[in-house]
Amino acid sequence: MKLFLAVFISLFSLKVSAQWPANLPWHKNHERLPQLIKPLLPVETVPETFSSNASFNGFNTQLARSRYRINAEEAFIMKNLRRSMRYGSDSMRVQFNKLANFYFSQNRFSEAKWYVLRSNAIARQQKNYEGIIGSLLVLADVKSNLGDFKQANADLFEAKTIAASHSMAPDLLLIEQHSKQIRINKEVGIKAENHYSDLL
Repeated sequence: MKLFLAVFISLFSLKVSAQWPANLPWHKNHERLPQLIKPLLPVETVPETFSSNASFNGFNTQLARSRYRINAEEAFIMKNLRRSMRYGSDSMRVQFNKLANFYFSQNRFSEAKWYVLRSNAIARQQKNYEGIIGSLLVLADVKSNLGDFKQANADLFEAKTIAASHSMAPDLLLIEQHSKQIRINKEVGIKAENHYSDLL
């Protein structure tokens, strides 16, 4: 009886075993559908976004900046700032600059100013003149957007003095560009004020 059961079970298992050759008479061959064999998109028509990019940027500026995306970007930079506290003040200064640029791009000038001042303070401690000049330029842009053109020009003058005393010619050209832009912003602001005062 045991022998009969063993033979019966082994014969029954032949039908369900996936390890037996496919050419057995009871093995059913399933026809594969064509879309499972061919790729869904030809290789030449695959969009660029599907391909791997070694220089991937975490935040693609070409995409629409939704509120969720803005909050995610802010949280990401904040997380990096907390992590950078382990690695010294230079790493913190870089993260302060990123936060300042982020808030500046969102027209949140008070917050941008606060983080630029933190970055400027670290650069002064390190006597990093490039960092000082860079933070002063951003600070001047922030102050000009807040309407404080006098303080913006004072920051540019300080940056120009530092660049001249340390023979930083490229920075002098950059400071001059910022100075022209602030002058244009001031003239545009005055014209807009005059226009609206005439309408009242």
